[in-house]
Amino acid sequence: MFVTTGWAQDATTTAPAPTPLQIIDVHSQDALKHIRPNFGDPVVTVEDKGILVQLPAARANYAGIQVFPDADPKVTWDFSKYGDIEAKITNKGKDISRFTLSVQGTYAGAPANNGEPAGLKPGESKIVKIIFGYSFGKAGAILDQSKIKQILLYVDKRPFDQAFEIEYLQAGGVKGEKPPFNPADAVIVPPNGVILGPGVAFDVSKQVVASGVKVSAANGALALGFSGKDAKVTVKPPYGVWNLNQANEIKVTFKNVGQTPASPVLVLGPNKTGSATPIAPGAEGVVAVSFVPAVPVVESTDWTKGPMPGTGTTLVSTATKSFDIEAGDGGAKSLLVTSIVADTATMDVPDWVGKRPPVQGDWTMTFDEEFNGPDIDLHKWNIYGHNYWDKRTHFSKDDLILKDGKVILHYEKKTGPHNDGVTPPDDKNGVGTTDYATGFLNTFGKFTQRYGYFESRMKLPTAPGLWPAFWLMPDRGKTSGSRYRIGTGKQPEDGNGVGGMEFDIMEFLSGWGPDRFNIAMIWDGYGRDKKNLDCELNYYKPDKDGYVTVGLLWTPGSAVYYINGSEALRWENPRVSDVEEYIMYDMVTGGWSNTPFDDTKLPDDFYIDYVRVWQRKDLASPADGPKKNSGDPTEMKN
Repeated sequence: MFVTTGWAQDATTTAPAPTPLQIIDVHSQDALKHIRPNFGDPVVTVEDKGILVQLPAARANYAGIQVFPDADPKVTWDFSKYGDIEAKITNKGKDISRFTLSVQGTYAGAPANNGEPAGLKPGESKIVKIIFGYSFGKAGAILDQSKIKQILLYVDKRPFDQAFEIEYLQAGGVKGEKPPFNPADAVIVPPNGVILGPGVAFDVSKQVVASGVKVSAANGALALGFSGKDAKVTVKPPYGVWNLNQANEIKVTFKNVGQTPASPVLVLGPNKTGSATPIAPGAEGVVAVSFVPAVPVVESTDWTKGPMPGTGTTLVSTATKSFDIEAGDGGAKSLLVTSIVADTATMDVPDWVGKRPPVQGDWTMTFDEEFNGPDIDLHKWNIYGHNYWDKRTHFSKDDLILKDGKVILHYEKKTGPHNDGVTPPDDKNGVGTTDYATGFLNTFGKFTQRYGYFESRMKLPTAPGLWPAFWLMPDRGKTSGSRYRIGTGKQPEDGNGVGGMEFDIMEFLSGWGPDRFNIAMIWDGYGRDKKNLDCELNYYKPDKDGYVTVGLLWTPGSAVYYINGSEALRWENPRVSDVEEYIMYDMVTGGWSNTPFDDTKLPDDFYIDYVRVWQRKDLASPADGPKKNSGDPTEMKN
């Protein structure tokens, strides 16, 4: 028994399809009135076959165009009687390009989109189709089809010129249509993580590929006869991929039915784990291979090149393709695999965690918040602020809960005004009244520090579609003109932000499961010059209480991240921020790779046990530390 998600199996409908609606006339100059640049400085012209979009090399992410129904941004399309949007695209460039079609609308009152990509070789044409309610090969946001705001057509950032031609753009299909079932796109969720075991179907002919191994089914187990040193079996789903997002390891139970001791080895992605103690003839043993990378990520000094070879992991737990079993010590071995389970391992965190930074030096603790008081200390924290992210969520003091020495950002379905009706004069991105509430914390204008070690112990939520984070943002103070989420800019007019950057120490999308999060650094603003270095594949073993402790060691030209006391990611580059930064915690919905928001799983909580900051004596500056303030709860009034 297993659960399959992804493309639906029934792609048919009995309703007749309406006549396709041409969204714009790609052969008319009038179409240009409906087109605006997205990013990348596109040059748009009307040609014989359609609209040609030309893009210079490596200018921006999401380089392409926006298509609008009208010059008035309040006007929307009504596609409520259609099932899909499709475009015929031709690659007019000289290299392979990855093209994406995206439809922008709203879901549960907040901005949302459906999108589908396509890779195109030079000169190749493809029809790219978005079925409403599906994105990137799986179920996505259920858009309000009666109020579609815009359509995006863009390419990935590349170091060469790109161009694409749009031969048509139309709405069609039948409302409620579903994609055809494609086994390669299926996502299989093993029940309770069990891949092989009692009550779970396992098809040897479809799920095992053997090399130098005799394989057979044996009363619900898997019999393996290894013939030599290089023999191995690959275990995989019957089709598609496994979603193992509720686990952080694969654990296999072996019984040695041979005549000599055996030390089987599991290989998952770049990780390899063998039996610590040889399994004697007739005995059983368990071998587990962790999702946590054996070698921490070392990012290339040149941020565009990604991690150094041999560091980090390539394993995507939500789309796990296979793992291998090897004999390990060579020779003929006979093993019985009695169970395979995707499981969650916990760990004992090193004793120094929470007490000092991970490296030696003359350190002083500069910020210590244990959340032990009856109320939030408003001389340390702001509890109101901007919501730039989902426009679905409002911040409320009632959803910032102190309990048992922890602060809880509580996410619930509750109608109310953003910031409890406190409207700062510079809040141009206010969300007004929304149907979902949560808590918020930051130290803007109240505590900043340049360099040091920043550490927090947290427990993450599980409801689908949530997006909590622990991060730092640059703050040069009120007199510099800096404001929230400003200061990473490349130019002085971007908030005097030269030298600043966003540090995402822990950024979690609940669709990834509880034991994985993103680490990122963003600089040079949030426009076309934006640069970012990130790693989404940071797996960890929680402590016995289900918490994770995450830290950033920030020194001149270096950012090193720690998870439960072990180094997880390192980047060394002169561009690492050299301005003071403030601390922030938030929890909204969405993100770039999340599961759809599901409010039936609410309420849910983001627990923060503590946040502690240390400074090294030789790196201290007068700008470090607490700032005199009135205790106003609103960041933008300080």
